[in-house]
Amino acid sequence: MGHMDHDRPDDSNEPRHKPGSVREETSAFGQRVKGEAEDIAGEVTGDESLEDKGERENAAGRDRQKKNDAV
Repeated sequence: MGHMDHDRPDDSNEPRHKPGSVREETSAFGQRVKGEAEDIAGEVTGDESLEDKGERENAAGRDRQKKNDAV
């Protein structure tokens, strides 16, 4: 499967819910998990663009969690 233009990385670290809320924390955690899964899938299949995208998503999710006070 080649690189698709519509496959934009979900690597924005902007809050998607009210900052400090449990919903924002859950969303950020989900972004981390998704990024980690893509990173691993990219490593396993040798798909470097997927691996890079996963790493960026994972980092953005961690950053969102750091900014969130809910935890």
